[in-house]
Formats: sequence, C-alpha cells, structure tokens
Amino acid sequence: MNTTALSRRATRTTPVATAHGTVRFARHHLILTGARTVHTPQTAAVAAALEATVTEQGMMCLAACAGAGKTFTLHTVLDEHPAWHAIRLLPQPQARPGDLRHSLHHALSLPGHPPQDPGTSDDLIRHALHHPSRLLVIDEAHQLSASCLEYLRYLYDDPHTRIALVLAAGSHRLRALRTTALLASRVTCWHDLDPLDATQITTVIPAFHPHWKTTDPALLLHLDQTWARGNFRRWATLTHRATTRPAPADPDALLRHLTPRPETP
Repeated sequence: MNTTALSRRATRTTPVATAHGTVRFARHHLILTGARTVHTPQTAAVAAALEATVTEQGMMCLAACAGAGKTFTLHTVLDEHPAWHAIRLLPQPQARPGDLRHSLHHALSLPGHPPQDPGTSDDLIRHALHHPSRLLVIDEAHQLSASCLEYLRYLYDDPHTRIALVLAAGSHRLRALRTTALLASRVTCWHDLDPLDATQITTVIPAFHPHWKTTDPALLLHLDQTWARGNFRRWATLTHRATTRPAPADPDALLRHLTPRPETP
C-alpha cells in the first residue's frame, strides 16, 4: 500500500513530546508562506491503514524517504482523528528506556515528576495505557536503540495495556526495524509513502502553492524531473527560492541556485 506525501499549512503546528518531555512543533518545511495541505487518494490510504491499526490494536510501520512528507502526513491524519487518542513521541537518537518512560509520563499527563524507579514508572504508564485505548506513535523510530524497541514491545504485549503502535521510519533505515525479530514479527502493516509520481505533479503542485497555479505544466514536469523528483521537501525549497528572492526567468538558472542536485539514478 503506497501513499503520496501531503504538505502542511505553515500556520498549523502539532505538539510532539520528546524524550526529554519537552514539546516540539512539526511545521511545514521552511515555514513556507502560502503552502496548503493537499489531500490525495493516497492520503486516504494512510488514514485507512491507521484506522485499521487502531481497530485491530495492531502495529504499523510507516516508511518513506527523507523529504517525502512522512511526518507531516502522519500528523495531519492524526489531527483529523482525535478519537484515536494519539500519543506522539519524537525520541532522541539512541534514547534509553528511561528516556521513553520520561516522555510517556509527560505525554500521558501523569502527575508529578517521573519516578526514578523503573517499576513504579511502568506501573503508572501501564495503568494510563489501559483506558482509553491509545495510539502510540513513534517518529524517527529507526533511531531507537535495541533496548527501546524491546521496551515498546513490552508495553505492546502487556495484557493490561490497550494500545496500537505506529513506527515511522526513513526508508533507508528500515532495516533496523525489520531485523528486530521480536518487533518486526508483530507488525501487522508495512506501509510505504512514495514521492509524487509524474502524473500527479501538474495537479498537486499548483494546489500545494499558488506560485505554481498558472505555471506551464511542461515546466512543472521539467523542474520535477531535473531537481525535485516528486519530493515535497525539495518542492518547498524550490518554491521558497522562487518566491523570496528575485527569480531568474530561465528555470534552469533557478535550478543552478539550488544545491545539492539529486543524483541521477
């Protein structure tokens, strides 16, 4: 099951709990003024996969290449389904189980400071994860250490908890999850989020930003084939360059200002 990325309005932000219990905000790349959320049939497929995972209390892995819109897509769909009671975590690289306990304590709005004793902390977290049913979403899950992945497996398998689990990971780092047998064997849905294909560029990109609304479709395809390659982060960068500085009339001159250029497959 594949999905196209979708963009987020620069004015919309989503709080995300980190491993230190602080809050980060997921914003559109470069805080691009005028950027719009673009819903596609593939976006609905992401929502359907998430809904099935919630209903089954299953485990889902959402994978995408860098810049394809994995995080924005995920948070946008979650924003549209508050009844899923999503808990969104962005752990630090190589986080320890104690970091996850700390982050979950704050994300679940548990009282006081996180207990120093792991057993006491786990009892509080397990109790909070019993009711209501929760959707636990881990972004950049490929960065988690083996001990953190084992801790998530422990929470997921606990008969007292009622959770579905989503692991969002970069495609190039997916092996780290697939080779964790105790976790990978529990994944009920492997969902890939692909870049925009050529047939979508001439409709999605003008909807993404008004700068491209009257652009010749052939030029959009040229810019995509020579630089953006269906990647929303690259389209945001291209749009930012075209709208915030004097843009050369020659599109190839515009592209020369953007580095690095994508490698030829």
